[in-house]
Amino acid sequence: MTESDIAMITTSEQLGQLAERLGAASRVAVDTEAASFHRYIDRVYLIQVSSDQETALIDPLAVDNLDPLGAVLADAKVEKVLHDADYDLRILDRDYGFRAHHLFDTRVVAQLLGEPGIGLAALLEKYLDTKLDKKYQRADWSMRPLTPEMIAYAAADTHYLLALRDRLERELVERTRLAWAQEEFSVLEGIRWSGAAP
Repeated sequence: MTESDIAMITTSEQLGQLAERLGAASRVAVDTEAASFHRYIDRVYLIQVSSDQETALIDPLAVDNLDPLGAVLADAKVEKVLHDADYDLRILDRDYGFRAHHLFDTRVVAQLLGEPGIGLAALLEKYLDTKLDKKYQRADWSMRPLTPEMIAYAAADTHYLLALRDRLERELVERTRLAWAQEEFSVLEGIRWSGAAP
C-alpha cells in the first residue's frame, strides 16, 4: 500500500461520498488516533477506515460534521471491525456521541483463542506475515500536516484488519468459540464514555 492508495478526507463532500460507499459495504475496519501524551485535553485527531475496496483517513480537524460516519457506525447491516475497540468506542462516544453496532473485535478474539501476543502488530505478524512499524503509536496526531510516515502508519492499522478478522474467525469456528466472541461483541455495543480514563 502506497500513500496514493490512501484517501485523505478533508471536506464534508468527501466524507459524504465515503460514507455512501462504506454504507454499501458489508464490513468496515475502524480505528482512531488521539494525542493524550501530547495534549492536556484529549480528543480524536484522526479516524481511519478500510473496506474491502479502500482505505481512507478522515481528518476531524478539517471536517466539521462527522455525522455521515456516525450513521455508518450505527448501521447494524455493516459489520465494524476494530482492534481493542473499548477505547475507540469510548472516545467516539465522548467526542461525537457515536454508537457502533455489529462489532468484531480482533483483540477480544485473540484473548479467547489464548494468543500469547494480543497486540495488533503481533497478530498481523503471526497470521498475515505482515510487520507493522509501531514507532508512531504515541505520535502527536494533533500536528498538521501529517508526515507521509504517519499517514502510512495510520492507514496500516485498518488496511490489514479485515484479513486478520477472517483468519481469526476461522480459528474461532474451528474451536467452537464463535458464540463466546459474539457475546463479548454484544457487550461492547453498550460501552459509553464514563468521564474517567478507561
